Amino acid sequence: MADSKRPRSRSVLVIDTGGTFSMEYKSELESPGSSGSKRLLDVGKSHKDVLNKLKSISAKEYEYYDNDEERSRRSQSGKPHSWTYHALSERIDSSSATPQSWHDIAKVIFENQLSFDAFVVIHGTDTLMYASAGITFLLPKFTKPVIVTGAQIPVLAPGASDAVGNFLGSLAFATWTAFLRSEKSCHAYHSLKGVFVYFNTKLMRGTTVVKVDSQRWDAFDSPRIRFVGELIEGKPVVTESQTGALIRLLDPDERDLSISPKLYNLPSGTNPYPLVIHLFPGLSLESFAIYKHDAIILAAFGCGNGPITIKKSLLDYLDKF
Repeated sequence: MADSKRPRSRSVLVIDTGGTFSMEYKSELESPGSSGSKRLLDVGKSHKDVLNKLKSISAKEYEYYDNDEERSRRSQSGKPHSWTYHALSERIDSSSATPQSWHDIAKVIFENQLSFDAFVVIHGTDTLMYASAGITFLLPKFTKPVIVTGAQIPVLAPGASDAVGNFLGSLAFATWTAFLRSEKSCHAYHSLKGVFVYFNTKLMRGTTVVKVDSQRWDAFDSPRIRFVGELIEGKPVVTESQTGALIRLLDPDERDLSISPKLYNLPSGTNPYPLVIHLFPGLSLESFAIYKHDAIILAAFGCGNGPITIKKSLLDYLDKF
């Protein structure tokens, strides 16, 4: 018989970093006599309109608290889960993101891991896959769910926007619990752990996603690794084969006080990041001679092949490092 003692309500910190999801949306005539509209986007504006919109679309199922002190008081709303909003001091278009941007996000998560059960990161789509991977490696063995999401259309846009579904789906997986068999061969409640990307009903590992489209709502895929879960009829469903290293046991009575071991610092030095070279037919390595890096990543063909015509020059180039 299943244990009827469910874990307590889950609390989520929503971290708004900017991107299309949070951009301002205005309409104006594109040209004289035109009935079309033009999108004017700016992530530097006040985040209050975005917050009010998110509060409105999530009010049916989630309680919102302005801060941790308010959330610590018992809610009388009857809603099972709550969330709190945190906007970074400088929200940006993700095309301007740097490794320092990922570290800033990871630091907020790390410093709030005892105050919240889960985290949702709103991020621009252009570099979302880099951010989710970066956060994963900056927070090794993180014991709580971090869901990174974004949108192709701003949440403030008139009409339909994928931002609404992506935000609600991210909250659903962030607060997901399931009654599963534990390592001790008994059933207990579990939650997700680690960094994930949620987009267009699909939950994927943070280190395996790629952006496959710049306009369609189904913008991300996980080509080599199966989806972790999917939102089906509004309910989060985690793939059974994925419930191994990606879930953790919950204590139904006490606040989770487990602490992830560390937050990695960014590398330092003149050129701390690797040079990535994509091999292609006709490539000449002469153009790369000006670069001085401590590491090189070669993106080769197939299982690691490359053009035989550059074999000698490539080996000579690598010998210099």
